[in-house]
Amino acid sequence: MFDHFAHGATRNRPYATRSSWILLAAFFLSHNLHATDHAYSEQYSVDVDPSAKELVGEETFNDVMAFFHDAEKAIETKDLNGLMDLYSANYTNGEHDKVAAERIWTRIFSVFDSMATHHNMRFVKTAPETTVVIVRCSGLLVGVPDGEKDLITIDNWNQQDHVLIKEAGRWKLLGTYGRERKRLWFDKPLHPLF
Repeated sequence: MFDHFAHGATRNRPYATRSSWILLAAFFLSHNLHATDHAYSEQYSVDVDPSAKELVGEETFNDVMAFFHDAEKAIETKDLNGLMDLYSANYTNGEHDKVAAERIWTRIFSVFDSMATHHNMRFVKTAPETTVVIVRCSGLLVGVPDGEKDLITIDNWNQQDHVLIKEAGRWKLLGTYGRERKRLWFDKPLHPLF
């Protein structure tokens, strides 16, 4: 009987091995798909003027919204490289460039947790099939300072124009423009990304 059991186990081993590999592959595929998902903070919000899709077309609208979602994910997960990848190499914001913005985000990431953004946006001065989009936005960047438990406003902006440019098939932040004013920590007015 033992020999029969051993023989049966050997005979079914290729099936068992194949099944194990299939299950293992399914697990890793499922895990990888979910690893790219991000459960956004309940503090995150984006309100967009409903006419935006008509103004820029559905594809551009969806791509620009994906840009903002990618930026939010990078902020919430403190992914500095992912966030800076959304900036154009030619980024300008007053006297600041991409290197200066990276220094500021590094400082913000080192001091705050549980960060999220609020956006109230409308698209301006653009058209379908364009490689430049201007989004006029008011909003907040909130976070919890180290050692504390309550959210505070890290930065806020009112009617700032975020200029996005399509470079090598991807939307990048080219610059942010609007009325200058002092903000937390900065000796020069700066709204780092949003």
